[in-house]
Amino acid sequence: MMTYNQAKMSHNRKLIDHLMILQDESLLISYKGPVTPNIMAEISRDIRGQLDDFPQASRKIFSIFIELAQNILFYSAEKIRYAGRTESVGILQLVETDEGYVFSCGNIVNTTDVGRLADSCNTINSLDRDELRRLRRVQRRQPQGDMSKGAGIGLVQAAILSNNPLDIEVYTIDEKHSFFSLFVTIDKD
Repeated sequence: MMTYNQAKMSHNRKLIDHLMILQDESLLISYKGPVTPNIMAEISRDIRGQLDDFPQASRKIFSIFIELAQNILFYSAEKIRYAGRTESVGILQLVETDEGYVFSCGNIVNTTDVGRLADSCNTINSLDRDELRRLRRVQRRQPQGDMSKGAGIGLVQAAILSNNPLDIEVYTIDEKHSFFSLFVTIDKD
């Protein structure tokens, strides 16, 4: 068991590490908390404002942001009471690289959903642009069950817009929950 001073020092170290990440000049947007319409509107304004010099990338990132934020709304197992409503919680982040941008999102999901999400991403990554468009049309025609929440159309749309593979990471939290991270790379040109 840690002493109070050890716990305090460990916590301070984590805050310093977090501060160093936030001060990285390539980090354009970083948000962790409830994903609400007001938060989405603010992040949308930030995306448009920070990417004025790259209008094509800005439009793609904005659309991808909407798709990924909706995935948090639909799939996040972490909920909080915020402004009198129950809201889904997640992380949204935009980083600039020399070649483009990486938009990432993450949230706690039910471990039972991880396999389906990973399979969807792997299927999407195995398809070319025309096949992705056909898949999107097929999925739009399918009835939406309680678990489909759009049948993965958002992930397909993100892959089409970015023209790059989806990258995922999954960390097991406990028997019931995992942290699912999704990374989408968007080229500047």
